[in-house]
Amino acid sequence: MAESEKETTESYQERDDEFALLWVAVPVCALIVSTAAFYFASPVLLPLAIASIMSVVFSGVASRLEPYCGRFISAAIVVLLVIGFIAALGYFLTIQLTGVADQVSEYSDNIGNKIAALEKNTPPWLQHVKEAVTDVQRRVESANPAPRKLQPVMAMPAASTLSSSLKPVAPIVDAIVNTLLIIVLLFFLLYSRKDLRDRFVRLAARARIPVAAQALETASDTVGRYLFLFSLINLVYGIATGMLAWYLGLPDPALWGMVAFLLRFIPYVGAVSSAFLPALVAFAMFPGWSKALEILGGFILLDQVAAQIAEPFIIGHGIDVSPVALLVSAMYWSWLWGIPGLLLSTPMTACLKVAGDYIPALGFLSILLGADRALDDYHDFYRALLELNPEGARQIATRYCDENGLDRTYGDVIAPALQLARQERAENHISEENERLIFDTTHHLIGELANRFANARISPSVRVLGAMAPGDGHFLSLLMLLEMLRKDGVVASFSGENKSPAEICDLVKRFTPDFVFVSCVAEECAPAAVELVKAIRAIPTRVPIVATGPAASEHSEELIEAGSSQICASSNEARRAVRSFILQRAKSRNRFATILPRSYARGNG
Repeated sequence: MAESEKETTESYQERDDEFALLWVAVPVCALIVSTAAFYFASPVLLPLAIASIMSVVFSGVASRLEPYCGRFISAAIVVLLVIGFIAALGYFLTIQLTGVADQVSEYSDNIGNKIAALEKNTPPWLQHVKEAVTDVQRRVESANPAPRKLQPVMAMPAASTLSSSLKPVAPIVDAIVNTLLIIVLLFFLLYSRKDLRDRFVRLAARARIPVAAQALETASDTVGRYLFLFSLINLVYGIATGMLAWYLGLPDPALWGMVAFLLRFIPYVGAVSSAFLPALVAFAMFPGWSKALEILGGFILLDQVAAQIAEPFIIGHGIDVSPVALLVSAMYWSWLWGIPGLLLSTPMTACLKVAGDYIPALGFLSILLGADRALDDYHDFYRALLELNPEGARQIATRYCDENGLDRTYGDVIAPALQLARQERAENHISEENERLIFDTTHHLIGELANRFANARISPSVRVLGAMAPGDGHFLSLLMLLEMLRKDGVVASFSGENKSPAEICDLVKRFTPDFVFVSCVAEECAPAAVELVKAIRAIPTRVPIVATGPAASEHSEELIEAGSSQICASSNEARRAVRSFILQRAKSRNRFATILPRSYARGNG
């Protein structure tokens, strides 16, 4: 018998290991497949991504125009405005960059003198390193001389001549085709945005993914507002840098303001790049180093003002994207799609983060891309328990309790961690041993944290008995409720685990409580909770029965019919019910104390 139980335990352990390996392997394989698809399908996906991001940004504008001019005209107006802005931007940058290149070429002597001065002032150790590298390169080239082969001169066919003549034009044609494709996609995405949203919800429903249409609309509004405000801050940053370039005497200040506006969409390196380019022009055109350093320092200072003051004030917390996630996203998308991917990395990361917030099936994106938390909460507590570190979890809970109190520790740390553990165990994401460690550690912590506070005493005392529905083993939430009632001055007792209805009724007769709290967490134990309420109601003491727990809230009508006085969905509601009883009893005692002396006086008279 013992051997069969051991074999069963080993088979369960092997199954859990297989599930854990599968849980890790599936996301890795999905990432590899999606990366390959993004890379090889970039000619199709890149224009679609650009059009989708632009439709999210400008959907709010189209929605505000639609009541006045209709859906078709509003989408067309937005597209025409975007075309005009991009055309003007391209023309302006082309003309201005050409003019700057011509101006810089006139200062070749100044550039040569500064480079010569730099070489003259090079430290001796750096000069020795340079000579050593040059010597090694020369030796390698002399050891492996490249053989010269005379290639026969062959007549080029007409097709080859035609392809070589069209080769320089191919990138221009490709850019024009992609631009037209983006424009057409943007129009149809704006025109059919509501229909596409409904189709997505229906498709998700067929895939058994719960998605609410309101959630999609909220996510779209959140991303659109964030990108619009971020673009507005970048525009103000571009204007400020252009004015700084004009003040410092740099030619074509409007060009540098526009470049700063565009490059700041690239996370972290964009602002530095926008400062580096005009600093190089100042290095070429002005004598000395002061102008270049002033421009470099001024651009970086304005970027820090925008990042540290303007963005927190205007955007607030935004969408809470982690800085590390933005940096990794910029590296990933630039590796896949080059410069367009680098420019799209921030808005695409924002879209993925918000999708993880509002779509349960994509919740892992919210965890991966979310910003760091300022305070330790149930995530840190739960992570310490998963790392088999109960002492670390105890320290986190104790520190949080000292800073925020017992009530918030139960509600913000322990209860969410227990709920997450039950959910992940139901989905086979953690093993049974992990779940047992979490429950055992939390069980000891509930009483340990409560003992850190002095309990008040109510006179006369209010007595409460807590009982679990037969078969329901999730008694920790009831223990937390009883500890908080003790902190309020109530005499609270727990009937114990795995008690039968007869045993609980016997405790009610002997303890004579003022309240009986019946907790039901597991859905399958709701019928047992109903029978327990009926058994307690049959006792002649007629004690009020309060049902608590998620399953009790789902079956409130059945419990009320069975004899429950009240259904409390949370511990705060249960505590309010006890406080209301205490106040009513105090009022009745005061009324009785006022009436009794008057009647005694009339009797003596």
